[in-house]
Amino acid sequence: MTTLQDLPEIDFTAPDYVAAPLPTLAGFAERFKLGRSQRGIEIFDYDLCRDTILNRSFGTGHPRLMHLLGLPEGPALSYKRRSISFHNRGETRRRLRVPLTKLMGPEGSERFRTDIRRVVRETFAEIPTDEPVDLLTELCDRIPSRVYCYWVGAPMQDAEFVSHASHTVQQVHTRDPSTTHSVTQSFEDLLDYVDTRVAAARANMGDTLLADLIRATDAGHLSADELRNWVVKLAEANTDNSSHQIGIAVIELASRPEVWRTLGQDPKLVPQALREVMRYHPRSLSTSRETLEDVEMDGLTIPKATPVFPNIGAAHWNPNYFPEPDRFDIHRPDKPAHLNFGGGIFSCIGRFAVTIEIEEVIAYMVTQFPDLRLIRTGFSHSPMFTSVTELDAVLAG
Repeated sequence: MTTLQDLPEIDFTAPDYVAAPLPTLAGFAERFKLGRSQRGIEIFDYDLCRDTILNRSFGTGHPRLMHLLGLPEGPALSYKRRSISFHNRGETRRRLRVPLTKLMGPEGSERFRTDIRRVVRETFAEIPTDEPVDLLTELCDRIPSRVYCYWVGAPMQDAEFVSHASHTVQQVHTRDPSTTHSVTQSFEDLLDYVDTRVAAARANMGDTLLADLIRATDAGHLSADELRNWVVKLAEANTDNSSHQIGIAVIELASRPEVWRTLGQDPKLVPQALREVMRYHPRSLSTSRETLEDVEMDGLTIPKATPVFPNIGAAHWNPNYFPEPDRFDIHRPDKPAHLNFGGGIFSCIGRFAVTIEIEEVIAYMVTQFPDLRLIRTGFSHSPMFTSVTELDAVLAG
C-alpha cells in the first residue's frame, strides 16, 4: 500500500516549473499519477483529474483557503461562508445553481452575444491602432468588466472599479496572508457596490441579468441574501479570469501568423481555435478540492479533509488523449473536452458567457487587424493559474 510519504515531492518554485510549467507538468504525468506538495496531494493523470472534479467524495477546498489566508470575522468572511463557494455537493449547492444555470446556460448566454459584440466594438473604438498599446489594460481588463456592467445595468464608467476589485479578491488563490487586508477591503467594497446596484435595479426593472435574478428571488428561488451573493460572485470571478483568458488567446493565436491569417479568412474557425488555446495553455493550471471522506486513489488512501489538486495543465498535455500535446493544432478534435471550466456540480456557471466574450474579441481582431503585431508578451505561472503579465501590440501591424 502506498503512503503519502512515498509520493514524489513537487516544488512549484523549482526552475523547471517556473521556466516551462506545462511541459514540466506533462513530464510529471509521464512518470507518476500522484505527487505531494506543500499545499496537498497533486494529481497528474487525466482520468484521475476528471474523476476528482466530478466525484462526490470530493468537495470544495474554499473554507480551508479562507483559513490559510486568515480572513478576519466581518462582512467579507460572512459573504464567503454563505456563498456557493463554501457549499459542498448536496441540495444547497444544487438549489443555488439552478437559477443561474437557467439564465447562463448555452441558450441563456447566447442572448448576450449581440450586446457583448457591441461592448467589444465600442472598446476597440477607443484603442489607437497605429501605435503600441497595452492590450492587457486597454482590452483584456475592459471587456469582461464592461460586460458585467451590462449585466447589472451599471454605467460603463464603473468597469474600472469592477476590474480592480476582481483582480484583488482573486488574490485569495495565492494563499498569501500578506494580501488579506486588501482582499478583505475589496470584498467589502464589492458588497456595498452590489447593494447599490440591486437597489437601483429594483427601482427600475429592465431587461438585464440582474433584473432576471431579482425576478427569480421574488419567485422564491433565491433569498435576498443569496441574490446579493450571486451578484458579488459574478464580479468576483468575472474580470480576473476572463481578462487573463482573453490575453492568453490573443498571444497564442497572434504569435502564430499562419493561424491568425487562417482565422481572419474563416472566422467560423474561431470557436475551435479557442478550444485548442484552452487545452494547450489553460488559464486554470489546477483546481482545488478536499476529500469529504477517506478516498482510495491509485493504491493510496487519502484521509478525509485532505486538500487535493487536479492538475489540469498535466491532463491537457496527456498524449493518450491529446496526441502530440505540445503541438498547437486548431483542427484538433473537440473530444475529449478540456477541463478549464471544471465539471458537474462544480462546473463554472459563467463558462458559456465567458466563451462568447473571447470568441467575439478574437473574431473582431482577426478580421479587423490581420496584420496585428505583438511587441512584448509575458506570462507568469503559479500552481493554480496562468497570468498574462505583458501584452503590448500594434493593432494595425
